[in-house]
Amino acid sequence: MEEDIIPEKKKILILRACGMSSEKEECNNIKSQCELYDIEVHDHCPKNNNEIDEILYSGVIYDYVYLSSHGNNEGFGSEDGKIDYEWLDFGTELCGSGCLAEDCVIFLSCCRGGLNEVAYSLFYCCENVSYVVGPRQSLPSHDMLISFNILLYNIQHRGVDPIVASEKIKLATDIRFVCFDQMETMSDLGFARFVENLNRKEIEQVEKAKEKAEEKEKEKE
Repeated sequence: MEEDIIPEKKKILILRACGMSSEKEECNNIKSQCELYDIEVHDHCPKNNNEIDEILYSGVIYDYVYLSSHGNNEGFGSEDGKIDYEWLDFGTELCGSGCLAEDCVIFLSCCRGGLNEVAYSLFYCCENVSYVVGPRQSLPSHDMLISFNILLYNIQHRGVDPIVASEKIKLATDIRFVCFDQMETMSDLGFARFVENLNRKEIEQVEKAKEKAEEKEKEKE
């Protein structure tokens, strides 16, 4: 009789990159919820961009990334300004580090995390990012928390598609979250225009990261 294969635990990376006083309670709650769903939690509080890079290159592969930070259409950062990361640069490091599992979901607990430009950057840089979820507007931590509680409950516990799970946030709270699907988004005219407007340096940066990711994959074989 064949032994039952125990599925590997899903892993989540929580990056506490904001510095607000309410961040602790928000991230502690998300951490507890993930542990309830038997997700392996890797919880970090980086102080600058270099520490974020060290975390991404630590060798752990994540199914989910939860980013708590201040944010806008250009990038994200901490309250003290020591973390200041452009989305394209962050996406490049996610790709080059090989830290994302296939079909990874990125949860952006930051203002404007649900803007098209943010999703375009992450999808363009890393093919393992399948979904990007975040709010269109500015929200306090308690609104972020209840929204991601609903999202995680539906995705992880009930097995609901992330797009549908995001719609349930609005039904329960009237808060507008957006979930971008990589396959749908990359066929949009807006995404094509985004790629056309990238400069040579940005394109080369992403190409090098993808080459690095391919090398890491070959090493695993």
